[in-house]
Amino acid sequence: MARKTEILPAKDIALTRAAQLIALGGVVAFPTDTVYGLCCDLFNVQAIHRIYRIKARASNMPLIAMFAEVEQWPQVAASLPSGTRELIDRWWPGPLTLIVPAHGDVPTEVQGGGDTIGMRIPNNPVTLRFLHICGRPLATTSANISGKPAACTAAAVAAQLDGKVDLILDGGACNEGLASTVLDCTTSPMTLLREGPITRGDLGL
Repeated sequence: MARKTEILPAKDIALTRAAQLIALGGVVAFPTDTVYGLCCDLFNVQAIHRIYRIKARASNMPLIAMFAEVEQWPQVAASLPSGTRELIDRWWPGPLTLIVPAHGDVPTEVQGGGDTIGMRIPNNPVTLRFLHICGRPLATTSANISGKPAACTAAAVAAQLDGKVDLILDGGACNEGLASTVLDCTTSPMTLLREGPITRGDLGL
């Protein structure tokens, strides 16, 4: 019988345990302000490969870097294209993923074989606390099998990924239930790749 994944309330003791698992190369499911996500250390290639296997995700589909403080962006991005800082100041923390040139230390596996990286700071106190405890950017993606519905509760994560991840943090139902808006800041003009909670009109596009 397959081992069941433990589900723990997203309190500090569980957040600390989850951060320890990630430091050891683990993969954890966690709540965000949009949908539940999977995460691992952004710089651990083996853990990144594991996320792709768990999701049955195509290797050319990039992951997103998530972190707690604006000051952490230089760990992820080589630079901020013109206009990106204004978007950060306006919309972070929040459901806006910004595509920027990737820092040279970011594994190419996270980038889906390209030279850019998506990054964001979520607007969820539990997620921010977790990211603070981890202390470094995480590679993230939605906590579901590719092509299956996104999960908005810990139980929905378990329904798809039980036994595949090391821990599921239960932070209740996600507020949005809709994946983040994705904006490519490396093009001129910027390109809206996915419309989510922040709309084209909100961005003035």
